[in-house]
Amino acid sequence: MQFAVSAVAAKTSVEDLEGLSSPSQDFSVTASGTSEANELKLSVEVSGAKTVAIFDDVFSKMVAAAQPIPGFRRVKGGKTPNIPEDVLLQILGPSEVYKQVIKKVINSTIAEFVEKEGLTVSTDLRVEQSFEDLEAKFEPGDKFSFDAVVQLRELN
Repeated sequence: MQFAVSAVAAKTSVEDLEGLSSPSQDFSVTASGTSEANELKLSVEVSGAKTVAIFDDVFSKMVAAAQPIPGFRRVKGGKTPNIPEDVLLQILGPSEVYKQVIKKVINSTIAEFVEKEGLTVSTDLRVEQSFEDLEAKFEPGDKFSFDAVVQLRELN
């Protein structure tokens, strides 16, 4: 799975960032170095409130973009009212919905951390777990943890 991150300012080196713990109300990040130069390993825990907010946002966009759902009439304005969420989830495919949600959770959390800490990183983001592992432990409203590695860039 491919992820992308962008950032603005810069810290000096991986050594300066090791042991960095950056809590926020939506997520907490613990940083450590890796065997590779300029790589920073991040252990991230995202709050249940943030996972459910991102799930709701992604899910509603996917529902709005979906084809008309058989057995349910669209009303004026193109909305399909009163369809239970679990029915919509089955029609859209839980795996596809979760894939989009997990990607957004990871990208937005890492991007927010990188911006908050003023890091300059490459756009490559490596997540240590497989998508299947992430999907198996993801549940909207529950805490969600993952490990990622970002590549720090030198400031010119």
